[in-house]
Amino acid sequence: MKYLYKFTPEIILLIYVLIFLGFKTPEKNWDRVINSDGKGYYAYLPAVFIYHDLQFKFVEQYEAQYYPPNRSVFKEFRNDAGTQKVNKYFPGMAILWLPFFLFGHLLAWLEVYPLDGYSLPYQYSIAISALLFLWLGARWLQKLLKEFGSDDRTSAFITLAITLGTNLIFFTVVEPSMTHVYSFALITGFALTIFKLFHEYQPKWFVKSLLLFTLIFLIRPTNLVILLLVPFIAGNREVLFKAIRQVIPDKKTLVRGSVQAALLLAVPVILWYLQTGKPFVYTYGDEKLNLFQPHMLNILFSFNRGWFIYTPIAFISIFGFAGLFAQNRNRFYWLMGFLVLFIYVASCWWVWYYASKCGQRVFIDIYVVVALLLVFLFKYVKTRTMKRLFSAILVLLISLNLLQFYQHATWIFPPYNINGAIYKSSFFSLTRKARTFISDESIAGKITLTNDMETDRGIPWMNAGTRNDTIFRQGRWSSKIGIINPYSVGLEDTLNTYFSTTNRVVLAKAWVLSPKETTEATLVVDYQSDGRSLSYNQFLLDKFVPADKWTRIEAAFYVPGDMPSTGMVKVYFYNPSPLYKLYIDDLAIDFISLKNEPDYRKLEGVFLPEKVY
Repeated sequence: MKYLYKFTPEIILLIYVLIFLGFKTPEKNWDRVINSDGKGYYAYLPAVFIYHDLQFKFVEQYEAQYYPPNRSVFKEFRNDAGTQKVNKYFPGMAILWLPFFLFGHLLAWLEVYPLDGYSLPYQYSIAISALLFLWLGARWLQKLLKEFGSDDRTSAFITLAITLGTNLIFFTVVEPSMTHVYSFALITGFALTIFKLFHEYQPKWFVKSLLLFTLIFLIRPTNLVILLLVPFIAGNREVLFKAIRQVIPDKKTLVRGSVQAALLLAVPVILWYLQTGKPFVYTYGDEKLNLFQPHMLNILFSFNRGWFIYTPIAFISIFGFAGLFAQNRNRFYWLMGFLVLFIYVASCWWVWYYASKCGQRVFIDIYVVVALLLVFLFKYVKTRTMKRLFSAILVLLISLNLLQFYQHATWIFPPYNINGAIYKSSFFSLTRKARTFISDESIAGKITLTNDMETDRGIPWMNAGTRNDTIFRQGRWSSKIGIINPYSVGLEDTLNTYFSTTNRVVLAKAWVLSPKETTEATLVVDYQSDGRSLSYNQFLLDKFVPADKWTRIEAAFYVPGDMPSTGMVKVYFYNPSPLYKLYIDDLAIDFISLKNEPDYRKLEGVFLPEKVY
């Protein structure tokens, strides 16, 4: 077993590779590796080495060629800086990715892919970089835990718990171009080199720790607060000042470390100057820290990505402070101070939930702290029975995290803001649900029209000829559609009689059955004027309707603000498939008048109207 403990990071890497192969499809335009914020971090590399364009005018080119045409995953990272554009992100990730970018460039040349920075070889190269840094972080973490007195088995188990029991797995596999797996590895490496510097002084540890600290800053400047970890790692004042006294007279080491740090720190200054003509620029525009408006309880306990809700191992680790207090009070105060400050600063960001998926992503950077707290907790638990119970709890939480990883990776948990109702609806589900959650407090009025398919209702209902009595959910009738009659029983009516405000939503609900798989069927909400479509909206059913099972479908669409008073709406299901039939029963349509307040004009999960050109 000791042999296996030694290779725990390699076992973890193998598991991650298998999960990547099972869940990630970079060939799909909606599932690229270089995505979301990663587009901004990465853009420096093709800008410098391929396009020679630090105004990033090539964005529209790669978006059109490699990403969905509806711009559903479009990411704008260019902010105005006077008459010029500036990339809002720091270039630390681009520095880390440079060798991987060059490797991707070589692969693209060898395999005759476009040498444009975004073809598949580049996408896979960035995926490889995330997996490599995951492995480095796991290896450094296991070494650090041993330095803090953990035995081989415990350090291996805690390393597994951190890598498989937290959302680190999501941001390595599903969103590998985000910063977090890299920051996790670098901060863990920094903690390890600082420990070495304090407890077995050699000049190389100072140089390495300064290099890692500089990279950590260039990737995410707010992570400068990790300086508070330095006294914690030292353990006491004597060890801290002894190391300082050893470093200061070593001029050669100081110069080496300072020169390498200065060269790295010069990179953003040079890039800012080339982009804007100014050496220092605040690149984030209106995005900022609101230090007098913290959201500490929300960032920890909210159903909307609260850290402890989605990563309960982190909550369990907090009890490790009891063991730390008993062992070393100096370390207790420094680590407690660091964690409180980190949570406070993170919660002050203008969007405190960080538009995150799979829990609160910003804390991934400091999972080395969670791991160390687990070590102190294991030491604090004295009896074998309690250790086994504690280990069993961690195993259960690892299993829960793997389940929730699956749920987030397959969009069972929606990508938008999550409340208690959504969390409850998604928690035990293994399939995606088409659900819309509109809070009662946002609604000024609602009118509902229903059709159970049992009779021909006449106007304003249409397509009564699709009614059939062969398959139905309840009663004796449903609407059957296919290639011959592709349009279901639906509604066609004027809009103005149903609403009391100008902030309007049409919510369609029905039960749907597909005897076999459905790949082409859609729910349609079509806004028209004078027989011409102004906004044609489709909700694809294929991800939500399993074969041979009656399934509840809901989808909501805002009414275009410029709809004329005589505007019409058509709501129906459409199935052009020559092979598969679709059955619809118990159709209900809600005409919802939302309050005319800014907070309700872009509700999560309610689709904005598509324009017809």
